[in-house]
Amino acid sequence: MNPLKSLFFAETLRRWHFEVILKESGLSRERVYHFLKELQKEDFIKRIKPKGKMPYYLAHRESHKFRIEKRMYGLKILENLFSHISECKNIKTAILFGSFANGNWNKSSDIDLFLYGKDNEFNKAKFELELGRDIQLFSYKNQQKIILEPAVISNIIKGFHITQSIEPFEVKMHA
Repeated sequence: MNPLKSLFFAETLRRWHFEVILKESGLSRERVYHFLKELQKEDFIKRIKPKGKMPYYLAHRESHKFRIEKRMYGLKILENLFSHISECKNIKTAILFGSFANGNWNKSSDIDLFLYGKDNEFNKAKFELELGRDIQLFSYKNQQKIILEPAVISNIIKGFHITQSIEPFEVKMHA
């Protein structure tokens, strides 16, 4: 993967000037120039040159390729978290929802998790420290205790399923 992509993923709205990219990437001037050209060819970023000002680079957020890659990159960041949750035997259902599931996260986004079952094996503090992000946990041990706003339930159901089970959510189909 192009090493500059992570900068544009983490701060999608930022106007990136060459010198800032150079400093934050830790790469040589030649490598940064090469990778920026590559990203422009891929239509991954745009180079904007306002009259009388220094040019800057902006993530091409409207690009389907950018959105898909950003979502996949975000899920990759959470790979160890997913493995840990999968190893927790008493968690029946685990769903990632919110900005990471949608692919519109940024460097300060928290991680929204729905857990159903006994979560006493889940080490929230370890992963908050490891990932440098807060984890918003919606954890329920039984169905009767689940009291969520309809909008939250809708977001959870549309989220990324870490486990195969979708218990306690009931699915009804009408023909």
